[in-house]
Amino acid sequence: MKKFLAIFAALAIVLTFAACGAKNNEPETTEPVTEELTSEEAVATPEDAAAATATEAEGTEATETEEETTEAENAETTEAAAATETEEETTEAPKAPQTKEEIVNYFNDSVNKIKTDAKSVTRNYSKIKLAGSMTLPSSINGILKILGGADEFVGGQLEKNSNLTPETYTGAQIKAKYPVEGESYASKLTAADVQSATCTENDGKYTITITTVADAKSANVAHGQGHAPKAFNVPLPATINENIPGIATGIVGTAAMNYPSSTIKLVVDAETGNVLTADYNTYWTINFDKAGVIIPFVTNDNYNVKF
Repeated sequence: MKKFLAIFAALAIVLTFAACGAKNNEPETTEPVTEELTSEEAVATPEDAAAATATEAEGTEATETEEETTEAENAETTEAAAATETEEETTEAPKAPQTKEEIVNYFNDSVNKIKTDAKSVTRNYSKIKLAGSMTLPSSINGILKILGGADEFVGGQLEKNSNLTPETYTGAQIKAKYPVEGESYASKLTAADVQSATCTENDGKYTITITTVADAKSANVAHGQGHAPKAFNVPLPATINENIPGIATGIVGTAAMNYPSSTIKLVVDAETGNVLTADYNTYWTINFDKAGVIIPFVTNDNYNVKF
């Protein structure tokens, strides 16, 4: 919230001027064996010969049966190996989400894990600048012309308040600092909240880009409402009004906010679904209808996430 307070301070300066004026078998070589038959062997009866022949046949059948069993077992082993290979081929990395709804759901699952499972989140930088020209009363433009012009003056103040020093959050700090700040979730987006959603895959990583539908001007929006407030750190009207000096409030009245289409880009590990990096471009505009003041801002926050 400090960065927002810095913006409000810059705004207060402007208004004070107004008051003043992402497996061989080797063949068996059987040597001929010459044996002398004993007298008993030489006079073997036909019955003995028949018995010997039957024994040989039984041995042959047993060998053939063994060979058939071995072949069957080998076939089963081959089939099992083939089934294992097929199973391994089937358990490939999950298919990337394709439709807008699939991408948004995948985005939510991945980004919400940051709040519950991340070991640390490092915000590499936070840059703030004007997202276009301001609309101001001619009297304010006249006064700020002395300082080089209204857009130049306020733009300079915002540049000074950009935070380029990395900050690392752990534990409860992640919930407090990472979008949506102070909430237990990082996104409640639905497909209806999203203008476009893309997912590309490269080198085992998904790059997901989500762009929200623009939010119309409102003086009563809160986190989890509308479109952008469901996934971004956006200044809320109540926060703006609490931080504007009384003298400025008297001149410009209370604030209403609108949030143009904003973008989040995630790089996600495809195997685990863990976010590696996140980049938020958040657009938000302060409106002070009483004084005809419109000030458009864009905040760029870049994060590395570790699980």
